[in-house]
Amino acid sequence: MKKLLLIIFSVALSCANAQERHYSYKTLPFADNVYESVTSDLQGNLYLTFDTHLDFFTPDGRRHLNYSDQTWGNITHVDAGIASKILVFYRESGNIVLLNNELAPISSPLNLFDRSLMTVSLAAMGNPNKIVLYDEANQDLLITDLSLNVLTRTHITFPGEFHPSDMQVIPDHRIALLDTLHGICLFDFFGTFEKEIPTPDIKIMQLEKDGVVYYQNSQIFHYRMPSPTTPLREPAVIFAWPNIKDFDVNAGGLYYIDNQGHIFCLSEK
Repeated sequence: MKKLLLIIFSVALSCANAQERHYSYKTLPFADNVYESVTSDLQGNLYLTFDTHLDFFTPDGRRHLNYSDQTWGNITHVDAGIASKILVFYRESGNIVLLNNELAPISSPLNLFDRSLMTVSLAAMGNPNKIVLYDEANQDLLITDLSLNVLTRTHITFPGEFHPSDMQVIPDHRIALLDTLHGICLFDFFGTFEKEIPTPDIKIMQLEKDGVVYYQNSQIFHYRMPSPTTPLREPAVIFAWPNIKDFDVNAGGLYYIDNQGHIFCLSEK
């Protein structure tokens, strides 16, 4: 009953920039499934994970494809920013699997341990021919080819502890690392530090070309990067809800997973 009420409930929020946005819940065919993470590609297709499973859904919520390989353990992270090469990272076993847009493996798994990359904690696609890695023990940002040959290595130095929990990449453009203490740290694609958004205790982030969307204190904020034509503004609140486990914002709306693993979609009116 609670879920039914949420689906039909409409919410109106006042943003920090005084613009009002109105959202309504949209019924999803797979709302009864339980998931741990959600991301999307540029076409708005959804990729949802739980344990060893990856499910693909079209923007209208129709289930289309699924992938699972229990050999490598549970899925740590999925990067669908390049739909022709979807990266699936298994941290525990040190494996990266690249899938095509039919969720079929493109090649054999890439094993980080075989390349003496023993402490990689984060992985994402840098462009169709490069992978970005973060080496937790050495605090190095690595760019490799598709055979895991290291092309560039940038040492990250910040005062105090630095243990990023998430990394996202805009291909050939920008890299973001999320750290509980420092907030969101932005680098260009060559590993040069650009900017720190010094907001502690951010739980989730989504990197966009013009800024970052992040979840903090039960609110989802949109921080827009300043430019010569766009002045610096306070981050705008776009949605508020407690206990969000993960979220994704795309052209189809705002998708979020609650702490019970159920997914909801809000479309802007």
